[in-house]
Amino acid sequence: MKKPSLRVLVILATIAIAVSMSVTASEADVTVTTVTVSPESVEVGENATIRAMVENVCNATQNETIVFKIDEEEVESVNVTLEPNETETVESVVAKDKAGTYNVTANNVSATLTVRSPKPEPISKWMTIFVVSAILGIFVLLIALGYRADKNLNKGEMRRAIAGTLVIGFVILVFLSLYYEISNQPLVIAFIELVGIVVGFYFGSKTVAEKKEVEEKKTGQIRIENVQFSGKSDKIINITIRNSGDFEVTVDRVYINNEPKKIEEGTISLKSAKDFPVEYEWNKGESYRIKVSTTEGTIIEKEEKAPKKE
Repeated sequence: MKKPSLRVLVILATIAIAVSMSVTASEADVTVTTVTVSPESVEVGENATIRAMVENVCNATQNETIVFKIDEEEVESVNVTLEPNETETVESVVAKDKAGTYNVTANNVSATLTVRSPKPEPISKWMTIFVVSAILGIFVLLIALGYRADKNLNKGEMRRAIAGTLVIGFVILVFLSLYYEISNQPLVIAFIELVGIVVGFYFGSKTVAEKKEVEEKKTGQIRIENVQFSGKSDKIINITIRNSGDFEVTVDRVYINNEPKKIEEGTISLKSAKDFPVEYEWNKGESYRIKVSTTEGTIIEKEEKAPKKE
């Protein structure tokens, strides 16, 4: 068998090169020049149109397949036939069920599609009226329940009614924010701040009231039972103090007309009385203000008149 001549090999190589150049030229003849998305931003589930501008720069009619992809995933293929030097726009309508930013391509020419989460429905006028009426109704109901308990409205019951109304009202708004156009993050912050204010106000007022009650109880457990003006040259005032409480009390000072007198051994046992003789020059027929203070901070006062001359 004869080997192919050099001339035959050159002819075959020339044909192969020509075919290759023809295919390459054909592929470059039809190109996607631009890709646009309209609208560029849509909500989840809404349609967006991808448009690709296709151009045939060849002198012959060409067929081309335009492949639309979103994040490298093919969504549609469109066949297009172009006459020489013709330009045509091909489209693909897409919709995404998840919010995000997507890269859209048509034959490797890209654009961007933004998908937003759907906005909540704006709250209606009638819903606003209903919510306000419900909150006011809750306030009136709490006031009525407080009054029904003892036929009296004190500050504590008013505080409970206000606190309950505010908390319930904001809970209603939180639930409404799931369905209507109410800003969630500021609402949650406001709710937390409100609860903190209400809790601090309620329990702070309650603590002050309890402290005041304890102080009043301590004040009520001791009293100046008797004052006697005695002693030679009218220089002794004998003060009897009774402790009716359940724990002992220590008298620290006695003031007579605001003049302090130090007391020694001032402890008074529970449910007992004790005499405290105080040196003080008094005048018959005059009034004297007796003030007693304890180490616990309790202060009791009494005004007594010295006996007149016989």
